[in-house]
Parts: sequence; C-alpha cells; structure tokens
Amino acid sequence: MKCTVSPQQLGAGLAAVTRAVSTRNTLPILSNVLVEAREGALDLTATNLDLTIHHTLAADVVASGQVTVPARILSEFISALPEQPLNWELDPVHQTVRLQSGRFDAHIRGIDAAEFPPLPEVTDGGSFELDPPSLLAAIEQTAIAASGDEGRPIYTGVLFEVDGADVTMVATDGHRLAVRRLRVAQSGSGDSAKFSMIIPARAVSELARLLKPVVSTPSSVGMAVSAARSQVRFQIPGYELTTRLIDGAYPSYEKVIPSGSQSLVRASTEELRRTTRVVSLFARDAANVLKLRCEPGQIVLSANTNEVGDNVATIDATLEGESVGIAFNARYVTDVLGLLDSPEVELVLNGPLAPGLVRVPGDDTYRYIIMPVRVAL
Repeated sequence: MKCTVSPQQLGAGLAAVTRAVSTRNTLPILSNVLVEAREGALDLTATNLDLTIHHTLAADVVASGQVTVPARILSEFISALPEQPLNWELDPVHQTVRLQSGRFDAHIRGIDAAEFPPLPEVTDGGSFELDPPSLLAAIEQTAIAASGDEGRPIYTGVLFEVDGADVTMVATDGHRLAVRRLRVAQSGSGDSAKFSMIIPARAVSELARLLKPVVSTPSSVGMAVSAARSQVRFQIPGYELTTRLIDGAYPSYEKVIPSGSQSLVRASTEELRRTTRVVSLFARDAANVLKLRCEPGQIVLSANTNEVGDNVATIDATLEGESVGIAFNARYVTDVLGLLDSPEVELVLNGPLAPGLVRVPGDDTYRYIIMPVRVAL
C-alpha cells in the first residue's frame, strides 16, 4: 500500500468518518479507521457496529492495499499537518504505516484489515432519492424532539413513513412531537411503495452534518433499505452512512395532533423568538416554565423564580377565538422558533391543559406539538 494524498482532504474525511467510532467499545478494532487504497482513490471507513460512515477521496495510488489505524491519533496528526503532499506507505509485515509530509515523518502501528467487521449489506428493500435541502430541513425540524433516554429506545429514533412519493418524519420524547412531510425526488427500485422504519436520532444527526456541505450543489441523496428492514443506507457525494434500525412499534402519534382550535394566535416569528429567549432567562431555575396569555391584539409572556425575580413582556399578535392562558417548557418553544424561517408563526390552542400546535401559516408540511405544563396561570 503506497499513495500520496492531500492532508486537508484526508483530514476532512477523517473528521466525518471518525464520528462513527465509539469511545466506549471493548474491541480495539472498533477504535480504528479502515483505510483502503485503490486506483485513484482512498477509502475511509469507521463503525461502532450500529453506525457506519464511509468516505472516498482522490489519491495518487502507487500500490493498492488496506490497513486499520487508530482513529484518534491519525485524525489529530493529519489535522495538524500543513497543506503539503502526504506520502502514505504500509509495512505489511509489521502493519505499520509511515506518514511523510514536509518535515514530518511518523510511524503508526495498525491492525490487520482482515479483523475489521464486514460492512453491512443494504439491498433489495427499496430505494429512492431525496432533495438534500428538504431532507436537511426535515432532520433539523424533527430530530430535536427525539429523546435521549436509552431506557426507551423507540423514542430515541426518528420514524420514517414512506408512502409512495411521500415521506413523513416523526420524532417525540413524550413531551413534544415533531412531524415533517416531504416528497421523494425520484423513486428507485424494490418494494418501497409503503413501509415505515425507525432510524436512530444520532445517525440522523450525523447525516445532517454530511448534508450541510452539499445542500447548495445539484445533487440528491440516495436512500436504500435492506430487505429485512434492519439497515438503511444514505448516499451523498463522497459519503455513505449506514445504520442499524431500531426494532419496535412506534407509538400512534396522529391522535396527539390537534384537529381543531378554540384559539388561533398569529405573531411575528422573529419577535416571538427574541421575546421568548429573553423572558425565559427567568425560568431557568424554576423548571423552565414559560407562561403565555393570549388575548386580542397581544401575547403576554412571563416567567418567574422566587430566588431570582420575574420578567413580563408583551408582543403584538392576532387572536381568532377565545382568550387563553397556557404554560410550556421554554426550551421546547425556543427550539422550534429557531428552526422556522417564515415571517409569521401560528399557535393552535385548545385550552390550558391541551397540547399546543406550532406551525407556519398556510403550510401543513411541518407540525410541532408541545404538551402543556400544569401550573397556576
């Protein structure tokens, strides 16, 4: 194995794939990144057995070969190098990699590539393509609602419901629910007419990181599912992300979404975002409770803590229906307002104890539901 590669390009690739390396594994090989040199390219792969990230970059390859190298030391060393050609050469007898660039000459001991876990096969379960900007927005608007409680694994994932050309993404932690609908850019092969799967939120968030550099390019995201519905693979230019799906039945979420409204409130998104952020400073030490009083012409936002004090602010708003008071977790409100780029936002309310719905006026593709907090209003 012998090749020459750009440290900058190699460093960027390592930064992406090593996010699949687990720091809590008991198998030394899982702390390594698989590096394979082939004609004109260098392949990088890292896995923790649940999540696998693969990257391909251009390289001047003299001799092909493969080896696994400790991900942390390799990544840190490459990121510190100046942008000069990096020569990579493997001693196959001792599984030692020699790295030469400018004044630097390093040797890193690796592990035989034969010990690296086989890459998961994802075939025959259906495939289609998605628009990168739409998928990125959908991930950001739903993944925030997924739970971090590993004791309830279903809630740590994002539900993907595929129905023909429609994909619905859903996430909830039991206190809030995010639902986003998007269209398939192009149907592929296999039985992908109608099915659902639960993708780990961590994998979805890593996919978002990979998507950000390509959202402005004329590309698409390929999505393929295994026939057993156990693995899903996303393909974007230069990268592949494969993850194991979460097994189980997702809770029925449709009945939580309000079907009508006693009170429909409309306000400036930016003004509500900014005011919520300022008022909620006084809620941090009191269970983060933000109170809203919706009245004709205005919303009164308030928060108070006995040890700190209180804060009250008013913003202009229109109200259709009854005046209503309700309280939410302030973070849940600021999270969603930070993701909306529309000039106005609507709150659909049905009393102080019913879930509240946040949406963009005239757009039903994204719905964000928050469970209220039971407090004296």
